[in-house]
Amino acid sequence: MNAALENRPSAPQRMTSEESPKSMIARLRNSEIFRSYRKIFQKSTGLPLDLRTVNSRLQNGDQDEAGGNRFCQILNGGTQKCSQCVETQGCLSSNGKQGIQSVRCFANMLETVVPVTLGGQVIAQLATGQISHEKLTRENFDKFIGTLGEDTLENVNLERAYLETSVVSEEKYRAMVTLLAAFSLQLSELADQIVLELRHEKSDPIACAKDYIDENLCETIILDEVASEIHMSRFYLCRRFKESTGMTLTEYVSNRRVEMAKEMLENTSLRVADIAFEVGFQSLSQFNRTFHRVAQNTPTQFRTVVNAA
Repeated sequence: MNAALENRPSAPQRMTSEESPKSMIARLRNSEIFRSYRKIFQKSTGLPLDLRTVNSRLQNGDQDEAGGNRFCQILNGGTQKCSQCVETQGCLSSNGKQGIQSVRCFANMLETVVPVTLGGQVIAQLATGQISHEKLTRENFDKFIGTLGEDTLENVNLERAYLETSVVSEEKYRAMVTLLAAFSLQLSELADQIVLELRHEKSDPIACAKDYIDENLCETIILDEVASEIHMSRFYLCRRFKESTGMTLTEYVSNRRVEMAKEMLENTSLRVADIAFEVGFQSLSQFNRTFHRVAQNTPTQFRTVVNAA
């Protein structure tokens, strides 16, 4: 394989115009890996695990995950959202910050988000829900209760829900966040994979055929396999390929192999026969004929010229 092709860095993945952050997150949320991890996380910690967009506003369903904080659900269960909760969520979700963020809200509860990236850009955040490192008390509740609206104060379950907030020690919480950070890397890799799959689905089939040929240039390339790879009949592929490139698929493969052989002749000391088989030709005589037709001289003559230059 051509070293230049092997070592060529891949470009960072970006979402296509058709693939919005919202639809990407929907794909991630519906993936088996996320659903399985969330189930395990909730069962082992008693806390929710959500995946949400950056710069997202507090929505009706944001506090509805199983294991979510009941106090927060009450505050935001109606049509009017708690302004202080909205402000806290805004601090966590704004600007798409790269690092792990933890914020303590007005009610002395802690929430953490872990970024999920695509091509170096934060597209989503894993959120843990609200917890406390210490058992919350009525004294804590009394300190902030006056900041809430009158409608909220009338809810008799509010204080009970506050006192039932999950308590997680600092050491255990750090371990949980570390696990989430590792999981976020897996989700980021999955996002890259999704973009590649979408790009393959939506891109020019002839470009996909060329990519397949380049990836398998050193192997025997069979027309039916190329056609199957891009989901096209062999006859339609041949016609489209000739219209697009001005060459038959066989001519294109031969030309690409000759180009690879030229690079090896110029940059390595391998024998001509070894290069012939390395780039996918079945015999030395076939290689020599094809090389002469494409390059207008023999492999040995080509090497002599480029080395003398």
